[in-house]
Amino acid sequence: MGPSASLLDALFDPTVDFDDLAWIRDQWPGKVVVKGIQTVDDARRVWDLGVDGIVLSNHGGRQLDRAPVPFHLLPTVRRALGPEATILLDTGIMSGADVVAALAMGADFTLVGRAYLYGLMAGGREGVDRTIEILRTEIVRTMKLLGVASVADLNPGHVTRLRALAPWSPA
Repeated sequence: MGPSASLLDALFDPTVDFDDLAWIRDQWPGKVVVKGIQTVDDARRVWDLGVDGIVLSNHGGRQLDRAPVPFHLLPTVRRALGPEATILLDTGIMSGADVVAALAMGADFTLVGRAYLYGLMAGGREGVDRTIEILRTEIVRTMKLLGVASVADLNPGHVTRLRALAPWSPA
């Protein structure tokens, strides 16, 4: 087992459960956002515990590459929690078009971990700044091509390839 696996083993406590989250929510007066939500039931349960937001994530798919794809969960979770819920989408955001698709399907915003890390590795701070500029340009271009002037105008009808991106299932 390499150093990364050892670090993951030390960081994550598999005994933490919903009772612990309820205790944290009760003790902490600030915002609580839970990352790693992978089912509609878990999204509903943590929302009912009073969290301020959820992050649909399979942690980049590196450790959980067989887990549900957060983008596929997004519409169902949005319907289940309603418009008042704050839903972030993590995993698979590699372009501005991905950001636009996530917003159209109901995310309030997205995380872009891998994209900015590539920029950081390629060029330090300037690489991160360039990554942000590329994402911004792609978001603006995608929205123009869709004919929308505002993020508020996006809706699921703007995402036509969702079926093509759905997980394979046997016939």
